[in-house]
Parts: sequence; structure tokens; C-alpha cells
Amino acid sequence: MNRRRCLLLLVPFLLSARAVQAGGAESVNAKARRARTACLAGDYAEGTRLLSELFVATMDATFIYNQGRCFEQSRRYDDAIGRFQEFLRAGKNLTKAEKTDAQKHIDDCKELLASERPQVTPVAPAAPLPVAVEPLAPAAVVTTPTAPMPQPNTPSPSSAGSGLRTAGILTASVGGAALIAGIILNYESNNLAKELKKTDGYTPGKESDRKTYETFSWVGYGAGAACVAVGAILYIVDSRSANDPSVSLVPAFAPDYAGAFVKGDF
Repeated sequence: MNRRRCLLLLVPFLLSARAVQAGGAESVNAKARRARTACLAGDYAEGTRLLSELFVATMDATFIYNQGRCFEQSRRYDDAIGRFQEFLRAGKNLTKAEKTDAQKHIDDCKELLASERPQVTPVAPAAPLPVAVEPLAPAAVVTTPTAPMPQPNTPSPSSAGSGLRTAGILTASVGGAALIAGIILNYESNNLAKELKKTDGYTPGKESDRKTYETFSWVGYGAGAACVAVGAILYIVDSRSANDPSVSLVPAFAPDYAGAFVKGDF
């Protein structure tokens, strides 16, 4: 048995004699051939999958070794090292030659990984250049003209107004989106109401969904209308303030109220 395995170690994959004895010689051999073909064709994912199925069916660690060979042939050296190490751990009755062979594959994969990684050569810092020291010349009196003090940037009425206009457009856009959402939710609520009227169409879940859609549709209508109205007010205030700086939007607060009103002549 050990003599036969040592001979099979010379080929890329090992066909396990113990797996053949475990039952179903033709099926195990056929799957092993499929795994070898997949790995040689570069399809390591299919090859290692088939080998995993063979290991689970036979509990023969030879198929773990074959997974390592499949990864090694596909230049996936990190995965190959892990499979060879698992083979040494899972193999219960490994011979010295089998352990030596697996360890050699691990060492080869580590060397190949090191050769593929880019080598970074440290760069020595450049020596500082010598600085020639010259005698100091007599200090000259230099008269520096006084620069004018920078004036603070005062935002012009047009720039302030453009901010209100942008805020109005954004607020109205949000309101439009909320109105569209309310329409969609109302449509869904009406569809569920029609289904509930059908024979055997009533269920507590559908009724709960209908009420939820109906509630949120009204919320969308209310919030959308409010946002559109506020956006329109901001836009109008911006248009007025561009021509008349006395027009402004003043916030108003009370214990049970929060809002704003427009101040100016219209």
C-alpha cells in the first residue's frame, strides 16, 4: 500500500487506493479524473470542489494533498500552502516520505511567493550640500509702503437673495417629491381596498397594509403641500428683495407656534 502511494506521488495528482476500497471504484476514479482535468485546464475552483467532495465521501487526506497541487498549478501559492499544511495535520498514517514531499511543496510555494512580491530597495537620504557663508553686507534702510487695510466682504443683496431663491427651489422640489409619494401610496391603498372587497380577499395583514398606505399618503400630501408653499414664499421673497432690499423673511415663535412672516412693502 505505501509502496503504491510513493509511486503515485511522482504525478501531479494522487489517485487514492484507500478511496477505491471505500466503495464505488468507478465513481471515485471518474470524479478524480474530472478533478485532475479541471485543475490541468486552469479551473481550480471546479477541481478543488470535486476534491472536497471526494474527501468528505472517503475521509482520505490524499484528496487534500491534491487540492494543494491544484492550487499550486494555478499559481495560487497562499491557498496551496494552506492545503499542504492541512494535509500534514489531517493525515493520520502518513509515511516519512509523504510528510517530506508535502513540506517540500510548502517551501517551494513560499519561495515562489517571495519571488513574485516586489522588492523595495531602501533609499539612503542624500547628504546635505555644503553652504558657503558670505560676510553680511551693511543693512539698508528700506521703506515699505503701507498697504491699505482689507475691507470686509459684505454680501450684496443679490447674493443673499440668490440663497433664498435656491432654498425655495429645493424646498418646493422636496414638496413635489412628497406629493408624488403620497399619490403612489394612495394608489396602493386603493388597490388593497379593491382586493379586500373580493370574495375571500380579506386578510388582517392586507387591512393593516391598506391603513398604513392611507395614513402615509395623507402625510405625503400634507408635507408636500407645505413644502411647496414654503418654497413658493421663499422664491417670491427673493424676487421682491432683489428689487427692494427692505423686503425680508422674519422668523416668528410662540409657545405653541413656530413659523415666519414676510416683512416689507408689496
